[in-house]
Amino acid sequence: MRALEPAEVDIPRHIQKIGVANRSLPPKDINLLNILEGFVTGESIMGDREASTRTVEGLATRLNNSPRFTAVVLYGLDLRGTGTKKFPEPLNWGEVDRLCQQYDVDALALLETFDSDLFLDKKTRQVKRTREGKEYEVTEHLARLNIRVNSGWRIYDAKEKRIVDANVYTDEKGWEGRGDNPDQALSGLPDKRRAINDAALFSGERYGVRISPTWVNITRQYYSRGHDDLKKAKVYVKRRNYDPAMDIWKRLALHADLKIAGMAAFNMAVICEVQGEYDLALSWANKSLREFNNKKASGYIQTLNARKARQARLDRQMGQ
Repeated sequence: MRALEPAEVDIPRHIQKIGVANRSLPPKDINLLNILEGFVTGESIMGDREASTRTVEGLATRLNNSPRFTAVVLYGLDLRGTGTKKFPEPLNWGEVDRLCQQYDVDALALLETFDSDLFLDKKTRQVKRTREGKEYEVTEHLARLNIRVNSGWRIYDAKEKRIVDANVYTDEKGWEGRGDNPDQALSGLPDKRRAINDAALFSGERYGVRISPTWVNITRQYYSRGHDDLKKAKVYVKRRNYDPAMDIWKRLALHADLKIAGMAAFNMAVICEVQGEYDLALSWANKSLREFNNKKASGYIQTLNARKARQARLDRQMGQ
């Protein structure tokens, strides 16, 4: 099922619209040094500029996919930082006010540091294969490309004149290629520039999870075997037609066989959680454990209590 999970950081409720911009580029007078470094290391000259832009876009996309915020990427805004992993001095509040008014936003989320590292690892291993019924051993070549992105963010609250979050986020993304020779293994890897951009986009999205409620997929198990009626209820659940399934489980919760009753009560807890009825879900789960001695309900009770606490935090963040 889909669930809206709360953010790790509570952003003030008056912040609804956020301007996202890149402030990680070096001062203009040291751009030449960066270009020369690009030639020496073999990196793309514009690699970090392009990748940091993708990081900004990743955050904006994540925020816009959340019901909590609207995000606007401030393209063309030439804010400069250190060009290193070191944070620049905070933007002065007069400039924050001016930009927020100009772009009609409540706060600024600025990418203030950005750095990417690339690691390529090659190795071989012996694997067994079968051809025409005969098993033989061959050498398989492996190539592993890892990209580590280090991004530092600040969020400036224009109304309260304070930085509500300052965080350095490190993310790593990897790709693997395999083949009968080194070239074949390498051909399974993405282009390095595209790989860095993909990792940068992912890093921005991950920071969005820190500051904004995010939709996630969660899984719950329920009993569909052990009684013919449990099998019937499963058909309804697969169709998301929960009412007939609940009727079956409520009836089975009165069964003389405590094991069957415990399974039915457990299923009722699950369906109540699906419908957002956490207290009722806890009531059914406790019934399954205490009245019918269903040990699996013990762990589920802990899960429900944690979910209920997260929901309370989410309600505060969403102003509900």
